[in-house]
Amino acid sequence: MGTWTRQQKIVAGVIAGIVVLVGLSVLLWPDDPAPPAARERDYREVTACLLTDQTGLEGDLAKPAWAGMQEASLANRVQVQYLAIAGPQTADNGVTFFNTLGTQKCSVIVAAGPVPVASMVQGYKQFPGVRFVAVGGDPGGAPLAVVNTGSSDSIRSGVKDAVAKV
Repeated sequence: MGTWTRQQKIVAGVIAGIVVLVGLSVLLWPDDPAPPAARERDYREVTACLLTDQTGLEGDLAKPAWAGMQEASLANRVQVQYLAIAGPQTADNGVTFFNTLGTQKCSVIVAAGPVPVASMVQGYKQFPGVRFVAVGGDPGGAPLAVVNTGSSDSIRSGVKDAVAKV
């Protein structure tokens, strides 16, 4: 086994070259970039819920109320969600949607508009321990926090403050 044939030398050279290339590739290959930042938020066990009329988040009262809820969510790690009343825009129909939010363990329920507020007034007693906030409408003496509806900014700010307290 003293001398190598020309063919053995070529094979050994090719193998050595492959080993060197693999080694250099491993050493010089760029590191994986840092994983992207997590996109999900770490929420507290608190949910703020918005009840709207059939216009959803596009309503004159609901839009700034939702903006305030989102600001409170970012600042206080509160989950937010909304539900629009579908079908007839009456308190009797709306209380079904209000009850849905109540059974979803909402810590605070914000009602934006006359029908959602009337629905809240009709159903709030079923959910002790939940905070209730009325934006527009007539709370009719019910123990609800009432937000000033003088401007979009006052609605946004009032709802933000109410949600931040939970």
